[in-house]
Amino acid sequence: MKNIITSLMLAFSVYAFSQTEKEKDSIIETSVNALDEIIIVKKKVLYTQKSDRMVFNVENSIVAEGGTALDVLMRAPGVVVSQDGELSIRGQQGVGVMINGKLTQLSQKELANYLKSTTSSNIKQIEVITNPSAKYDATGKAGMINIILKKPSASGIKGTVFSSYGRGRKNRTNSGMNLSYNKDKFGVFGNYSYTFRGEEERKKFEQIQYKDDSRQEISTTNYQHSTTSEPLTSNNFKIGTSYEVSSKTNLEVSLDAKIGRYENIANGGNALFNNLNQLEFDALTYNDSKEKWFDYTYAFSGVHKFNTEGKNMTFDFEYETSKFRSNQFQSAQNLIAGAPINDRRGYIPSHLKVFTGKVDFTNPIKEKQTLEWGFKASVKNNDNPSVYEYYNNQWIIDLNSTNHFVYDEQIYAAYANYKYKLENLSIQGGIRTEYTAIDINQKTLNEKHKDDYLKWFPSLALKYEMSSNHSVHASYSKRINRPSQFDLNPFRFYDDSFNYSQGNPDLVPEITHSTEIGYSWKSAFMASVYFNQTKDVFTEIYVYNPADNTTVTSQINAKKSFNYGVNITNTTDIYKWWSVNTLMNVFENKFEGNMINTNKIDPIVTLNLNVQNSFTITDTWKAEANAQYQSKSNVGIYERDSFFDFSIGLSKQVLANKGSIKFNVTDIFNTNKYNINSVIGQTSIDKRYNLDSRVATISFTYRI
Repeated sequence: MKNIITSLMLAFSVYAFSQTEKEKDSIIETSVNALDEIIIVKKKVLYTQKSDRMVFNVENSIVAEGGTALDVLMRAPGVVVSQDGELSIRGQQGVGVMINGKLTQLSQKELANYLKSTTSSNIKQIEVITNPSAKYDATGKAGMINIILKKPSASGIKGTVFSSYGRGRKNRTNSGMNLSYNKDKFGVFGNYSYTFRGEEERKKFEQIQYKDDSRQEISTTNYQHSTTSEPLTSNNFKIGTSYEVSSKTNLEVSLDAKIGRYENIANGGNALFNNLNQLEFDALTYNDSKEKWFDYTYAFSGVHKFNTEGKNMTFDFEYETSKFRSNQFQSAQNLIAGAPINDRRGYIPSHLKVFTGKVDFTNPIKEKQTLEWGFKASVKNNDNPSVYEYYNNQWIIDLNSTNHFVYDEQIYAAYANYKYKLENLSIQGGIRTEYTAIDINQKTLNEKHKDDYLKWFPSLALKYEMSSNHSVHASYSKRINRPSQFDLNPFRFYDDSFNYSQGNPDLVPEITHSTEIGYSWKSAFMASVYFNQTKDVFTEIYVYNPADNTTVTSQINAKKSFNYGVNITNTTDIYKWWSVNTLMNVFENKFEGNMINTNKIDPIVTLNLNVQNSFTITDTWKAEANAQYQSKSNVGIYERDSFFDFSIGLSKQVLANKGSIKFNVTDIFNTNKYNINSVIGQTSIDKRYNLDSRVATISFTYRI
């Protein structure tokens, strides 16, 4: 009876990003000690709570094995991934993504492709940081996600090799290796992975156009459907060397390469009915988008320790060059009498060049007092000469879409962060300033636009330990989310013959103020409440043109948004062989401001519940059963339906525990859908995505 009551209580536990003082406070953790003949075995921890972040230890998860970085992020605490790969934390979009502590400069689409092509076998941890200190970039109104890749560091030759095969609606494979060699002062390291990800999605769109805002009489109804085949192939590798110049100075150089291709082939239909429900337009549609990318990052970094204990300097310089090319073809055949639909094709290359450099110092001032300070510079250039054509007896350049867009951005930052530890009170406060200069050149129209601004970003974190088991914390930070070059480009980007997106050059950055107060009891129970306010929030809008049956999607700045909620984390060992982590977030998003003939979107109280079950069957057999549920939620002007995901995994240690075989099935019941709808003004839109999320995977890993 006790176990039944405990299990029921778990369903109402929730997860938190509570701050604790210990470096490895954990959601599930037992210590490792040898006491004469008694040995206490330490469990492999799935989640770790540090002083300012929640850490998902991916290498300890069976369910995460054999997937991609994007698959793993779907299972990170508090993180939700949209259909097109956009990330949100605690129901809030606008997330900064770091790889090994370095902010990525890729667009949302390029980042999604990169995450899909990065195998989970190369990932050690994922850190979710909701209120970063001044030491971090201020970008990302919802916080930061730091993806930490594996890097062997032991002396001699060390490494791992891995391979996996998965099957959803299509085949998926991952293979690769991580190797390192260290001797004396010299070390070399490298990794390589090959990924093939077959994917099939089924989409249905319904759009109703009413005669007026009262939505009493229908003007037209549009039905669209498509089935996509989306093969992705990538080859990622990194090589580097490190050298210990002296006992106080270490240097490292590396080359990181990401080479891949992706194709989206969609067959579908588009039907338009009038107010009498008579078929006016019926088309078969075909879309083919081929993408290729070649991304190289050259890095030089180092650390120097000064004579004073704890005083050091680190530096990091990177140059990234990324070439991206997309070739698109869109065709539609009208099955009933009427004007023919012109075929379209597009050539959309872009060349991104980014230089970043930063220097960080750590200075102990007095006992229990530390000052961190540093500088960072980022210079970005993106050249995007896109060409669209339509066919009318011959291929003709579409002047409404063709554009040569050049984007230059410079960001210069400086920060200072102070830490002070009293007997029971820990204080961390800082200030960061970032100067941004943007230069936009629309060469096709011979139009230029410049903008520059200086912003200040304070942060503060307090923690008070009432006893060895009880503590409370509070934190505050101010953050920014800048529009990307694609958000600012006013020319069209076609998804198919009837849907296209268009940037808005008048977008201004979002500014967010974020606060949190929490409580922690040991490492078993953590709770917090949070409140975020965002000014000039990005909001997606759509406009339907019944004359040509097209829908254009763009973004505007709404006045404000509010994101607030409660987190609680609970950990229970039901038996010695069964541990349960229950992670839940209850939140609400509220929007204010003009958004297509309305200044109000009804807020929705949303529940996100994640229950992780870990089973120790024998010394070599382990199992997992993980369930996630999210109720209905706001996604800007859209309302997302609830979704559920249940996944299981099983692992076996082999070959003297140097190897492991893992089997998992994600989304067993195929219930992880992405369905959104919106009813604003004279238009109602309902989009339903049947994702390729039920995947069975078997993988093998061997440690050298």
